Amino acid sequence: MTRRQLGVIFGVLAALSVVWLSVRDRESSPGESLDLGAMFERNVSDIRITLPDASAIRLQLVLDHWTVNGYPAKDSLVETLLAQLDTLSEARLIARNPATHERLGVDADAAVRVELGPAASPDAVFLLGNSGAEGRFIRLPDRPEVFVVPGPAIRDLDRQEFRWRDPTIVTVDTASLSRIVVRRGSDLPVTVDRDESGAWLIDGTPADTMLMRALLETVVDLQATGFPADSFVYAVDFDQPSAILDLYLGVDLTGAPTVSLLFASIPARTDVLVRRADNPIVYAVDARRANLLTAGRTRLIGRP
Repeated sequence: MTRRQLGVIFGVLAALSVVWLSVRDRESSPGESLDLGAMFERNVSDIRITLPDASAIRLQLVLDHWTVNGYPAKDSLVETLLAQLDTLSEARLIARNPATHERLGVDADAAVRVELGPAASPDAVFLLGNSGAEGRFIRLPDRPEVFVVPGPAIRDLDRQEFRWRDPTIVTVDTASLSRIVVRRGSDLPVTVDRDESGAWLIDGTPADTMLMRALLETVVDLQATGFPADSFVYAVDFDQPSAILDLYLGVDLTGAPTVSLLFASIPARTDVLVRRADNPIVYAVDARRANLLTAGRTRLIGRP
């Protein structure tokens, strides 16, 4: 074989090698990364997070507001999660061998299962595993590849149910507040009225200015300190609360109060349970604020 013929053969082999490498790269590139943001619709209205112990967190959009397992959720938290997933950079491939699944925490029995979209046919499903130096490991249920995504981008998926919930008990436009009535057990109700000058009076006697200011600052945006377990909620009879706070807004004082808050104390708890009269959801507030909102006549009357 001549030198020229050898050169032609080697040239053909080199060309074939280039073509093969190009084809191989094109075939393998789709598995090198995973774009989570492209897997689901931004207007998703159903998110399910199932933990290894089979307990689940379900976020659903109902009448333009998010709920978590049936309770009102803080809308901004869910919107932040969706925005993070939507803009999530491509997850990087780190393993293909199924033998790594258990070590990385992405096997079906140990991983957190996340489903985005309708329950019957979710847009995206992925398994969330352990954390590593570069982030969190994830895997699609029907694929062996394991990817890593930046931890901060998906840390909200670890949020416990109560941390998704909206802690807002009530918000009040205190500028429109005209009457406050406090009822404590068998005591006579204490009525505090606002006069035309803006002063608060109890049967014509000025109410304590500092206490009234603190009370108004509290009801303008009353936030819960926690959410009691069902065992505590079921143990309370809100038909016979320990105290009631009635708030009247506007000039019409003949009808029912605009807002009624029902309070109940339980010996086993240091906080106080509270709910709105028109809503069955029970919250917990610290005893200091509960005592402020249900202050008796002696505290409400201003010092001479």
